[in-house]
Amino acid sequence: FVHDAGALTALRHRDADLRIVVVDNDGGGIFSFLPQATQLPPARFEQLFGTPHGTDVVALAAAHGIDATTVATPAELTARLRAPGPSVTRVRTDRAENVRVHAAINAAVVAALG
Repeated sequence: FVHDAGALTALRHRDADLRIVVVDNDGGGIFSFLPQATQLPPARFEQLFGTPHGTDVVALAAAHGIDATTVATPAELTARLRAPGPSVTRVRTDRAENVRVHAAINAAVVAALG
């Protein structure tokens, strides 16, 4: 989202009923699923792969005149998705917790299929 923020330019002036949901883990969360996440010391992993950006994505969207907020519950997210757009909704996540949940879901699927 942060790297493609230029796409927000003039969105508020377009006839776009668009809802953007940002899963905000402050950086390269996808790399937390790769082997280097456990092979490197945490500080080195953060420097090379986590690359936290520290950007307030709600403020970034608001600077473009787009309705933006952070939600913390499934009910809040559902309400935001039902409202007309364009809008940006941030859902904060923790990279380490995402990996744990993914592993638990994967294990449950393997067990169910096994």
